[in-house]
Amino acid sequence: MANEREAAWAAAGAACAGLINDGMRVGLGTGRAATAGIRALGARVRAEGLSIVGVPTSDASGLVAAEEGIPLGDPGAPLDLAFDGADAIDPLGLCIKGAGGAMVRERVLASSARRFIVLVDGPKMVRSLDDWGVLPIAVVPFAAEAVMRELADLGPTRRPTDSDDGMALIDLAVPAGADWPEVADRARSLAGVLDHGLFRVVLADVIIGQPDGTVMTAA
Repeated sequence: MANEREAAWAAAGAACAGLINDGMRVGLGTGRAATAGIRALGARVRAEGLSIVGVPTSDASGLVAAEEGIPLGDPGAPLDLAFDGADAIDPLGLCIKGAGGAMVRERVLASSARRFIVLVDGPKMVRSLDDWGVLPIAVVPFAAEAVMRELADLGPTRRPTDSDDGMALIDLAVPAGADWPEVADRARSLAGVLDHGLFRVVLADVIIGQPDGTVMTAA
């Protein structure tokens, strides 16, 4: 099963890397599927002399990109394309990200990009976000205890390590049948909450890798 998933991520990553042209500024996501995309992009850089600049969403993805020979740049200027993985995506394009703790940077780069590609395999496509059940939030550490008290009904759990930006990472257990955007808005309205892991994505830009090396989109 693990090998099948790795093959699916590799297929999605290769398909995404094929969308990137010479001269592009590219946002590099975090996680296993995004890593497959970074490695596929690195292979093109080495084989074709592709001239691009990568902007990583985490220290980990930056290290992978450096290993692959992808030049790295700052996030200031707009991106031509950004790609990332996801924890779960529903049929309406609601998407949960943040299991790797990088959702703040991921949203910054996704918002800056002209096109945002999401790389997944089949199990990440769910009937409802209830199948995933967890909404991560990033919180200023000073406010973490107060935020957890305010959201006590959602069973908040603070992770033992903070994000690359020093934010406390707290996972909320969203009950089945809840309105996910409403829960996300409630969390973000609290003082000290920087962001949450609920995104809306374009299903036509969700690339689903298959174990046999083929891909399809979610649209």
